[in-house]
Amino acid sequence: VTIVAARFMPFLRTFAPFVAGVAQMSRPKFIFYDVAGALLWVGGITTAGYLFGNIPWVKQHLDKIIWGAILIPGLLVMFGAYRARLKAASA
Repeated sequence: VTIVAARFMPFLRTFAPFVAGVAQMSRPKFIFYDVAGALLWVGGITTAGYLFGNIPWVKQHLDKIIWGAILIPGLLVMFGAYRARLKAASA
């Protein structure tokens, strides 16, 4: 289950194969769950893209949505770094 769920979590996805190896999961079992997770991921993202892509408002504002998807996480990272710097300066 963790291998399937790891597909949907960016950082966990990177380490899941190593954890499976340390836990001595068999290769066929790992491949089965990894492929199942990949199929769910591709199917989910494709379905979401199809459904949201057919909404007229999304079609009209796609460029703004993309910029928001880029800028909002970037601003959150900068804000977090700023707060960490303030915290380090006050300590």
